[in-house]
Amino acid sequence: MKLKRFFFLALICLIFFVNNSFAFNLNLIGINGKQTNVANFKGKVVVMTFFDISCYYCQKEVPTLNKLYELYGKNQKDVVIIGVDPFDHVEQIKLFGEQFSVKYPLYWGNYAQTAPLGGVFATPTSIFIDKQGVPKVRVPGQIGERDFIEIIRSLK
Repeated sequence: MKLKRFFFLALICLIFFVNNSFAFNLNLIGINGKQTNVANFKGKVVVMTFFDISCYYCQKEVPTLNKLYELYGKNQKDVVIIGVDPFDHVEQIKLFGEQFSVKYPLYWGNYAQTAPLGGVFATPTSIFIDKQGVPKVRVPGQIGERDFIEIIRSLK
């Protein structure tokens, strides 16, 4: 348990600052076919988890993200929880959502647009964006509910 905690804290130490203009210029296509932009979430803390439908750890993280989505008011309050798959087609992402009973919004995002974030080389990768639109924390790999909550609190 101490080793796991140490590992998590080491990841948090890798706080990742990137260009403010990028965070809110990421175009997304929802599984409902509607387009949006991360800019629409400005003024809220955004938890963007990049996933791949065939990723075992991404599948295991769904219940945690579902709990967070419920806990933070289903994106109606000051925290937005979303899943972004830059690798698969929207139809496949929609089937993933149905198969794993995903409650939070799922989107397809252009992989090329992730370059200013350092790209997405492992899934899941969660990027936490503050209310001003600045990505503050990047965590590759599956993380627990308590750790998500701690990071979100630090950005509020």
